[in-house]
Amino acid sequence: MRAAQVVAGRGGIARGRFRATTLAVLVIAVTTLLAACETQSDYNPVAQTGAPAEVPPPLDLSSSEFAADLVTPTGIRVKTNGQYKTEASRKDAAIAIDRYWGEVRACAVGVEPSSDTDVSGLIEEFPRHLAVEIANNWKMVEGPTTHRRMQAFPSTAHPGSWSTARRSEDALYIVVVPELNGLGPQMVNELNLWLMKNANVPPTADLVSACASIACVRFNYDNAPSQAWSQCTK
Repeated sequence: MRAAQVVAGRGGIARGRFRATTLAVLVIAVTTLLAACETQSDYNPVAQTGAPAEVPPPLDLSSSEFAADLVTPTGIRVKTNGQYKTEASRKDAAIAIDRYWGEVRACAVGVEPSSDTDVSGLIEEFPRHLAVEIANNWKMVEGPTTHRRMQAFPSTAHPGSWSTARRSEDALYIVVVPELNGLGPQMVNELNLWLMKNANVPPTADLVSACASIACVRFNYDNAPSQAWSQCTK
């Protein structure tokens, strides 16, 4: 009887040790899992350093990402890829880009309620965040509708076709041909992206639809051969 009790006692001890060991393993496993979760959580620079870290404005391309060599009077950064050979042509290009923005701004201000000061302020701030690159991989192609020759570059969305302008959906960045044809509608889309990302209350107006028909702008000099130049507004 005593022997049986001793054996049973040892079994109880063994089971107790097994439970303790299992519990220890589970504790270690849970601790490891929690540590992994913490490394993926949001980092709080204020709690760590006592001062907020510098956060770049959303959607902006940094100077290391975008090497601008021209800034328009309204603050739009432009990478020309050396395609405007004289100071006069560079000035005219800057003026034309700002005229596009003037058309887009006028439409946006007319669409958005003036009482929405949050959106109004963001509209005025937008040009200083926009980056425009003048494509250098363009060539003269025949327009599919008008059959006139025009500047265009290979489309990335539709391989085999051609584009006059392209925008990024992840940054305030537009690529456009030297004649700037197509810049207006793409600028509208980037302004809409800027407002949707930064407004405290997203605008209710359909800016893209309302401002889709931004007319092309003629340079102060004849930049033919160009389909757009003869059709653009002065």
